[in-house]
Amino acid sequence: MRIFTIISFLFISFWGDTAFAQTNVDKLMKMKPMVVGIHPIVSDTNIVYLPMEFSSSEFKSKTLPNLPSDRTILTVHLVYTKYREVDTFNQPLLNRNRYENLKTLWPELFALKGIQFRAFEQNKAKTEDDAKKLYHGFIIFYKAKPTEKVKKEKGLISYTIGTYRDTFIEIPERIIYKKRKRYIETGYYLANDPEKRKDGQKFKTPSIWFREKETKLVVDSVVARKIKAKRKRVGKFDAKFLKNTNEYDALVNKTFNGKWCIVTDVTGSMGPYSAQVLLFLKYNSEVLKNSRFTFFNDGNGAPELIKRPGSSGGVYNVNSNNFDTIFKTILTAMENGNGGDIPENNIEAAISASKKWADIDTILMIADVEAPIKDLVLIKNLKKPVSILLCGSVNGNVPFDYFQLARETGGTIIQTDDEIRNLRKYKKGDIIEVGERSYRLSEFGLQISKE
Repeated sequence: MRIFTIISFLFISFWGDTAFAQTNVDKLMKMKPMVVGIHPIVSDTNIVYLPMEFSSSEFKSKTLPNLPSDRTILTVHLVYTKYREVDTFNQPLLNRNRYENLKTLWPELFALKGIQFRAFEQNKAKTEDDAKKLYHGFIIFYKAKPTEKVKKEKGLISYTIGTYRDTFIEIPERIIYKKRKRYIETGYYLANDPEKRKDGQKFKTPSIWFREKETKLVVDSVVARKIKAKRKRVGKFDAKFLKNTNEYDALVNKTFNGKWCIVTDVTGSMGPYSAQVLLFLKYNSEVLKNSRFTFFNDGNGAPELIKRPGSSGGVYNVNSNNFDTIFKTILTAMENGNGGDIPENNIEAAISASKKWADIDTILMIADVEAPIKDLVLIKNLKKPVSILLCGSVNGNVPFDYFQLARETGGTIIQTDDEIRNLRKYKKGDIIEVGERSYRLSEFGLQISKE
């Protein structure tokens, strides 16, 4: 999150890609540069800097590192400054010489398939001294390696699915009470004179003085609402990996009508919940048959510096009613992800799903309650209702960005015991009652109300 917040504004207006199977310098010279004030420079184990002097095509270091054979290169940036003191200065020629020198030292970069080259022209410098202080040269971005945690979680998901069993439980009717404050008459009348009233004098009649009736405050309980008895399906799991089965219970007891796309966050924190999603799909053939599936990992392990809203990457769409195909896809998305910053590319994934399958009726987004939505600015591009199931919501609260996503698209908020609908009618300060809970809508979202 910290890197994205600093630099995302630089790329929204100026982003562009050029990928070449076999890249040559002539093609790179035709690439239009992206204009920025200053190209961000951040410390990251997946970024390698190859600096050059201002107005020079020579690398500052005579000894450059070898390309790691066990890592994937995603992108190469050429960074230079738009500044010249003499009219005879030739920036395109300088850039060509820089590319040629890079190709001499690292020819592999120009032979590998799928590498994206980008050029960034910095325009903030107004003097030669200012220009010399800026970064010049190449920046190479690598894909992060899958962590041992991801590999372990893949095994635990498989184990959890193998230990599953389900059952039904009978839930009796429940009555929800709320406190009621009211005033009742005592049968006495109060003195009109303040001093006599202060002394506690009371009368049995109003008299000709029209004495005020005495009342007292009574606090009791009244029925707020009744929740009907029901038969509920619940899952039983080996508890080694899962803290609870709330997400599974919410999914398995929801009615799915029409065509849905289930869009699921599979970044590092979501392993235990991904297992519950998979179990739900494995044992619910009708949902598997009538739904589409999208899994997102926020960038396929790319450094945060090269992500932007709508193009972070790491979105996997799959249309199959075969559980093994779904299982394989979600594990691939997990392994290719490797986490990243905390906010995720939720909207990018939802847009990808709605574009791929125009016939779907509703998107069900399964997301991490602790991970904010990084690309909420794209919400206007969503044309399908988005219902939200938040994972890890211990106290039931719903952050405002997820509430906003569901409300603005006409979706719902799915809870373990019920569903919050008609979100557009609520305004800040309103109390919303659902199941056994009451929520207050605030600038922070839906929060459990004590009232």
